[in-house]
Amino acid sequence: MSAPLTVGVIGPAGFTGSHVCVELLGRGHTVVGISRHPEKFGTHPRYVAKSVDVGQLSIAALAEAFSGLDVLICCYGPQPGGPGSSLYRSFIEVVRRIVLAVRQVENLYFMFIGGAGSLHVPGTTGICTADDPDFLVAYRRAIADSEAHTSYLVERLGPMGSALREFRTARVAERQGQATEETRAFIDDYEEKARSQDFALEFIQAVRTTFMFFDGNTSFSWTFVSPPPLYRPGTRTGSYEVAVDDVPLTGQKVSDNMFEGRLTGITAADLAIAVADESERKAHKHQHWTASGDLSDDKPTSIFKTLD
Repeated sequence: MSAPLTVGVIGPAGFTGSHVCVELLGRGHTVVGISRHPEKFGTHPRYVAKSVDVGQLSIAALAEAFSGLDVLICCYGPQPGGPGSSLYRSFIEVVRRIVLAVRQVENLYFMFIGGAGSLHVPGTTGICTADDPDFLVAYRRAIADSEAHTSYLVERLGPMGSALREFRTARVAERQGQATEETRAFIDDYEEKARSQDFALEFIQAVRTTFMFFDGNTSFSWTFVSPPPLYRPGTRTGSYEVAVDDVPLTGQKVSDNMFEGRLTGITAADLAIAVADESERKAHKHQHWTASGDLSDDKPTSIFKTLD
């Protein structure tokens, strides 16, 4: 059992942040929720809601907000915008300012929760999944083949998720031998858009680029966690496997697309275990890593955790 820590979580009421907060509180740590409305997560004797707008405060003010923490976990992520909305610049700028503030705070272990786009393609020299069109097609197919993941994204994306639900329905029809010419045309069109103009690509690339603030930088204590591609709500199984730098794949290559049918994932509850373990052990200092787990339970579950 780790000694009690004071852990700051940027984005405590969000998808990743709320699961991380629940896990940390369950282990006896004090959690400081940092966001514009941290009270949305709820109340607990060891939960401190600190209202901070990380996108507006000065770097000095952010450093002051982070002082006194043993660990700071950044689960920051802007809400999805409509088609054509620009996330790249705004996301990178906020992360840059957070990193500069962190570097002013002594004895702080900083954990950044990134995304699968920064993970490397196995067998390459630093090529990221975000830069491989085959990955985006395999990613969309794998999401659509999971009811839990499809339901999660439809709820998160609203009208933008309707095409994903239609894609899932079309793939089910194709597997059952019931696809029409119209169905096949929709699948082809959807996959071509995933390959060339996926609506999520800008954000995926932005998160990938933020790793450059960390890579090779030993001027402060950090660890960079990239959830695997199939990261979604689900059962807390209590186990996970760690991989460093490369996107973890399963099985053998079955087509020209090396990712097809091989992508792995983890539930938010199990990733929270990995994040809490790292907060306590600091086993992956100055490393870029991921954790994958069991996704056999495909029932949709709630996205966010709360204390109330």
